[in-house]
Amino acid sequence: MDEGKKILLSSFWCSQGWHKTEITDEVFELCKKQGYMFDPPVVVTHEEFFRQLDDVLKKTDPKDVANAFLYSLSTRELEFRSALGSYWYAVSIPENMKKDDPYLCGWSRWSDFQLKRSSGYNVLNFERYKWGGVRHTDPTYALFDLEQFLLLPKVTPKDEDIRILKEILSCVSEIKPSDKVGALQKTITSKKIFSSNKSEVQILLNILGICGVLSSADHPCYADKFAPCDGSRDPVESKNDYDYPVNRWYARDGINTDRLKIVFGGYDFT
Repeated sequence: MDEGKKILLSSFWCSQGWHKTEITDEVFELCKKQGYMFDPPVVVTHEEFFRQLDDVLKKTDPKDVANAFLYSLSTRELEFRSALGSYWYAVSIPENMKKDDPYLCGWSRWSDFQLKRSSGYNVLNFERYKWGGVRHTDPTYALFDLEQFLLLPKVTPKDEDIRILKEILSCVSEIKPSDKVGALQKTITSKKIFSSNKSEVQILLNILGICGVLSSADHPCYADKFAPCDGSRDPVESKNDYDYPVNRWYARDGINTDRLKIVFGGYDFT
C-alpha cells in the first residue's frame, strides 16, 4: 500500500471509528504528490459546477464504470467500485434541475470559509478508498469521484467477479418477500461470498439501488424517475440508514432485470 494511502486512511479512521489527525506540511505534500490528498476546493458558481459535471460525464464510458465495479469485487480495490453510483446519479439529473433546483445549488458549492486539510476533498477520497464512497447522490461527491475515476487505469473483470455479483443477486431469493435491504445485507455478509465487511456491503447495495438493479416500480432509480430531495426518498422507518431507492426496496420487488442489462450489458448473470 502506498504511504499516502496509509496516511489518508489513518487520518480519518481508527479502531474506535471516526477521528481527525492533523498532519505536517511535509506529510501533506507527500499525500498530494501521490494523489491521495488535495488542497481545499475552489468555490465555483452553480453554472460552472454543472458545466464541469457535464464535461466529465461526456468523458466517462458507462461500460468502463461497470467493468470497474465488477473488478472491485474480487480485488477489494474500493476506489474502482464507487463510480457506478456517482455516474448513474449524475447522468440522471434533469437539465431543468441543474438550472434552478435550490437543493442541487446548495450541494454544488463549498462554503467560502477556510477549510482545514482534513476536510474538503480529502474526506471524500477517504470514503472512496475505505468503503467505495458514501455520498454518491451528492453532486459535489459525484463530480470529484468521476474526475478521480478517469485517472484510474481501465480494468477488465474476471469470471470470478461475474460469479460474485451473481451470488450476491441470488441472495434476494433466499430472504422473505417482506424482508428489506438490511436482511439482504446480513445474508450476503453471512455467506462470505467475497472479501468484504458489513459497511462495504451496505455501500455496495446502495450503489446497486442507485444504478437501478435494486429498485422497484413504486420507487424507481434516478435514471427512470429522478427523485427530488423533498423527503420522498427518505426511508419509511428511522432505523433504515440506506440511500434511496434501496431504502424503500423489499425482497418481493426482486431484481430489476431491465436495469441489470442496461448497467452491466454484455455479462450473463443467469
